[in-house]
Amino acid sequence: MRHGRGRIGAGLAFFAGIGLAATATGLAAAPFNVRTFAAGLNYEYLSRTVVWSGDTEASRLQASLVTARADFEFDKGILFSLSAGLAPTDIAALTFDSLPISLQYDGAPLTGFAFGAEAFVPIHRYSDFEISGTGRLVYSIGIKKTWPLEDFAVEGAAEGATSWLEAAIGGKVSYFSFDKIVPFLEISLRWLHAGFEMSETLGDLGGTETKRVDDLSFGVALGADADLTGRLVVRAKGGVVPYSGGVDGLVTVGLLYKF
Repeated sequence: MRHGRGRIGAGLAFFAGIGLAATATGLAAAPFNVRTFAAGLNYEYLSRTVVWSGDTEASRLQASLVTARADFEFDKGILFSLSAGLAPTDIAALTFDSLPISLQYDGAPLTGFAFGAEAFVPIHRYSDFEISGTGRLVYSIGIKKTWPLEDFAVEGAAEGATSWLEAAIGGKVSYFSFDKIVPFLEISLRWLHAGFEMSETLGDLGGTETKRVDDLSFGVALGADADLTGRLVVRAKGGVVPYSGGVDGLVTVGLLYKF
């Protein structure tokens, strides 16, 4: 089963990437003394305009991540986050023409399980400004969905699932002049790898086709962390990911409780 091996390989790459990112940012060398712990809910929307393998026209991949999140703050202000939840992914007008009967997917978003890791490492503090390095990995494992093929003389069905991985690395500038609000600017290099596998059976006929995409883009975002009560924290940011001919968007909103 190529599909199963691909998911296992992507999962291993994801967890290996977490380890590499941790080492690169200095987490592996840092003393693991947790100063604060926070947990809560996080919502994220991301949109990327990409060209899938075998296609000439661009289409948009959109995902909405709803996750539970845990933040661990270590000595020296190093912050490491883990998240897990659901990631409905919407891909419009994608054609699979290598199947026995050509299909075009243009349906409801496909659900997937999402797992993420994020790191923030302070690099330099000057007056009220702080520069940090950032790293992020999010992996969405698609859940297969089946559709009946109708109006044929024999029974048939199509089965599809989409999975994707986004990795980002960049910098963050925070401003600490305000009492309970810390605004920030983030600039990141973002790599997206996605795959959409569609299988089809129609009587004695059968086939599988996988569309893939690899896309490298820059992202710019503005946001703020707001301390509401000393325990309850809201984190929000919005940004853009430019591409040739336009811009895609990203939005994140989180509500965390500090223990």
